[in-house]
Amino acid sequence: MSDKPITKIKCSDCGKTATVPFKPTPDKPVYCRNCLSKHRTPRAPPEKRVETKPPSQDTEKQAWSRRRTNWM
Repeated sequence: MSDKPITKIKCSDCGKTATVPFKPTPDKPVYCRNCLSKHRTPRAPPEKRVETKPPSQDTEKQAWSRRRTNWM
């Protein structure tokens, strides 16, 4: 089994009981699975997503120049 704490909650929207894999904080609303999908912002379609490149491996000179320190 997982070591995540399972907590019973009452949905802030519909009032149904549900379980969540975390301990909720009192200052934030907690939703059941159905209501959570209503509150989430929709993801952009795949053709509209911006591809990010993985960070390149810095050479030692580049790393020192970013720190604005004389590397030699």
